[in-house]
Amino acid sequence: MLFKLRNVKKVFSLALVLVTITAQAETVLKIKAAGRRPASNIKYRQSGVPAFDLVQKKGGQVYKVKEIPKLDIGQESEIAAAEFKLSLPPPRDLKLPEVAAKKSPDMVKIPEVKVLPIGETKKIVDESKMSAIPPVAPLNLVNDPLIATPEVTLVNLVEITPDEFKMLQALIFLEYQKKYDLAMSLFVELMEKPDYRTQALYHYAETAFGMGLYSEFRQKMIQVTKETKDLTLKKLAVENLVKNVSALETTDIALIDPLVEAFDLDITTNDTYLLKQAKHYAKKGDLGRLENALSFITPKSPLYPESLLLKAIFNYRQGKVEEAITDLETSWPLIEDKKKDAMRNLSALTLARLYFQKGDYPLAYKTYLKIDKSSPSWLQGMVEQAWTQILAGDNEGAAGNMFSLHTDFFRKAYAPDTYIVRTVGYLNLCQFGDGMNVLNDLKKRYAPVQEKLEAFQKNNQDPVKYYELVKTWLKNSDQQEVEGVPRSFIVELARHPVYTSLQKQLNNYEDENSKFNKITIDLIRKEREARLKMLQAKNSLSVMKREGASSETLRRTEQTYLAVGVEHMIISRAREGIKKMRLAAIERLDKEKDMLRTQAAKNLQARFGEFITALNHLVDQKEVLSYEIYSGAGEHIRYQMAGGEIKERAPTALKPEDDESYKWKFKGEVWEDEIGHYRSSLKNVCAPDDTAALGGI
Repeated sequence: MLFKLRNVKKVFSLALVLVTITAQAETVLKIKAAGRRPASNIKYRQSGVPAFDLVQKKGGQVYKVKEIPKLDIGQESEIAAAEFKLSLPPPRDLKLPEVAAKKSPDMVKIPEVKVLPIGETKKIVDESKMSAIPPVAPLNLVNDPLIATPEVTLVNLVEITPDEFKMLQALIFLEYQKKYDLAMSLFVELMEKPDYRTQALYHYAETAFGMGLYSEFRQKMIQVTKETKDLTLKKLAVENLVKNVSALETTDIALIDPLVEAFDLDITTNDTYLLKQAKHYAKKGDLGRLENALSFITPKSPLYPESLLLKAIFNYRQGKVEEAITDLETSWPLIEDKKKDAMRNLSALTLARLYFQKGDYPLAYKTYLKIDKSSPSWLQGMVEQAWTQILAGDNEGAAGNMFSLHTDFFRKAYAPDTYIVRTVGYLNLCQFGDGMNVLNDLKKRYAPVQEKLEAFQKNNQDPVKYYELVKTWLKNSDQQEVEGVPRSFIVELARHPVYTSLQKQLNNYEDENSKFNKITIDLIRKEREARLKMLQAKNSLSVMKREGASSETLRRTEQTYLAVGVEHMIISRAREGIKKMRLAAIERLDKEKDMLRTQAAKNLQARFGEFITALNHLVDQKEVLSYEIYSGAGEHIRYQMAGGEIKERAPTALKPEDDESYKWKFKGEVWEDEIGHYRSSLKNVCAPDDTAALGGI
């Protein structure tokens, strides 16, 4: 209690001193320099911050200010402190009462400890029972060993055959020296020997993988699994295929998976194989095995987000929309920052569509905006976003965003459906004149395109023509038309995976062909270098013999000459062997490329037909929408003639916050970062009782 009382008194004294100092300080402040008010023409924001209009109007012309002048915001008064004497209160003495002393407690006596007696030690062994131990019989005598005179007989030594030497040499090149080109030529020679064919084929595939010839690796290693009867070699081949599954096609899983099960190989830690396996079973519709493959891919795997996308599709096919949404929401934080990643943008598009199907239009709208503008799916996402806005009642936003896609910024894009969406937005706002203008723009822009597409389709029944159409444009992408087909349509035609995936594989085959050529060129260069070294070693040996060098020096020089000669011979043989395999590989690649081109051409032809059908449908919709516009306009006029009052309605759905919205007059410029956030300045002028409105179309 005494301690607390002292603290209270100290605090009180300190507070009294501070109050006295503050009171004296207020009397000695003086103004050093007077302030100045800001200019009268300064504008302020609601927060009080000075602002300047970047867009101004002079006469009847609106222009943008290029340089912001220095704003006159005034000046505050400058205050200074004068000298003053601080008078402190006199010190006060604190008299504390004396503390009464207390008596110390009595001493505590510890009782004496009694020591317990120790008992007798117990005997562990009972000596009375020692006589009961049975006797042990002695061991039998061992006879002396018989020593016989050895008889040595000679047997024939099994010598290594030339083919075995060749296999040994090739394995040294492959496994120790990593000279894949030299090893490959030796394996090519051994593949012609029946006893070594499958083993040489297996090692040839390994060398092909080492040199980046992935198609050759895939074809030869799969061939080993089909030809060999040696189960050990077949298992090694399957293990190699599983390990390097990235070099395989998804369709190869149908052949490899039964072998993986037969040899009981553990693939649960190979995420690449599991994902490719899941894609294979997804195409087959085997959802059970698809789910089983995806279950082993852990969240720590780099392929986990892609596995969740497949899992979401799997759940959606089973009607589990909520589970599919959960899968994509789980993967999104892992890939959100990878804006250029194709899988990330596909996940965003899929998630937005699931929200749309669920009826959660605000969340679907925000998710569509997450699709990066570099994605081929971005334009389609913007159209779907606009439909989301219309169903949510945000017709101003839908019309504004579609309007931004009709500016010069997108003049090269093929997007006829954007005109329909924009027209519906204007129709729901009862802005019938603007809706009719958009339909006229649709006809003006895409009616000629429709005629050109139908003419090309009529004159070209061969699928190869469609592949050549895309190929011709890719050779010179600045062309605005190819055989009458507009550039914008060709871009939209060729961006779909039905073409891009096959073309990517075709490009890989072309790269492999180039790698074969590079290997041949490198061997020619190595052969020339080895020949030069051989001649230099031969000349050095001749000079040493003439000059009478020591025998040891001659021996080392002769060994160098022989080694370089062997190297030259091996490289020369390697060039001939790889030349033979290169011709066979190129022939195989050409056949596979022809098959891929044919399939790509058929896919392009089918997609071309789908585009024409969709465009014809959109043009037909023009007539229906024209009727709706005229009908709605008539009802709107009759409502006004009957005395009905028309008032603008404020948007209630998907309206952005004030600090996130932008309002300015459009002057032919679209900001890329703001696409998707534009809103039409036209307002809803439909009748209050909706007699003239066509909302929900």
